[in-house]
Amino acid sequence: MGQKLKISDISDHTWNWDWEDKHVMQSFSPPESGTDPKADQGISVHDIVESGTVLIAAGPADLDAATPDAGSQGSYLGYRVVPIGLIETAQISLNKPLSRIFEIGSKLSYIIPGRTVGGISLSRVFFDGPSIMKAMYFGEVKADYADQGHKYAEMMSSPAYDANGQQVYEKFANIGSGNMAMNLASSFFDNPMGLAFFFKDNQSDMVSQTYFEGCRISTYNLGISAGMNVLTEAINIEFIRVRPILTANSDTYNRGEQIADMNIVSDKGNPVISL
Repeated sequence: MGQKLKISDISDHTWNWDWEDKHVMQSFSPPESGTDPKADQGISVHDIVESGTVLIAAGPADLDAATPDAGSQGSYLGYRVVPIGLIETAQISLNKPLSRIFEIGSKLSYIIPGRTVGGISLSRVFFDGPSIMKAMYFGEVKADYADQGHKYAEMMSSPAYDANGQQVYEKFANIGSGNMAMNLASSFFDNPMGLAFFFKDNQSDMVSQTYFEGCRISTYNLGISAGMNVLTEAINIEFIRVRPILTANSDTYNRGEQIADMNIVSDKGNPVISL
């Protein structure tokens, strides 16, 4: 047991609150041990994350099920994640419905959390190249080709095999014309894919790396009007789960271990104040 503290010592953190001379971060964020106190407090312009320092990339639908690219001597080169360019807007949303339960004989209530549902919206410039629905599968499609009637593809996360255990091409209805994919009714788009978001600050320090698994396209929109100089495509995506990732060099890559999270309060998971 540590030394007991008064409740005021635990709850009153306003003693350093100087709203006329300090920012909030400077008042309440103590410097990390071993660092310069002046350098560690506050937020500088280089710490800001803006749209130019965010990268969106397409990857496999399931990092556990997908087969990583193999290197020499049994090592892994990691998963293929392909950046997607010309995205104008991106929005991530998660929704957890809450049910409030009352009881007879009490004024209080219980709040029961429901299932979490998430979605992503992307808007992209329409240009002479792979359209947005094709770009979403850059990391999931292992190999593909097409003829006049059908699309054939091998998938990374959900491969199909023949009787001899060899991976084979699956046959789908054509997904579009040329580089433009618009046929959302094709069973090709029933296959999931993955999306990676990389967030850096203005000093190129990595802030966060987040991966969305089991993504499927629910809606597709193409806007055209007489006054538009640039056409845009937009899609809405629903995903299964969010997981943190950590990029690493190929020689230091360990499958299943490249995930990371930082503690909110302490660096070892122990209480800062013991009573």
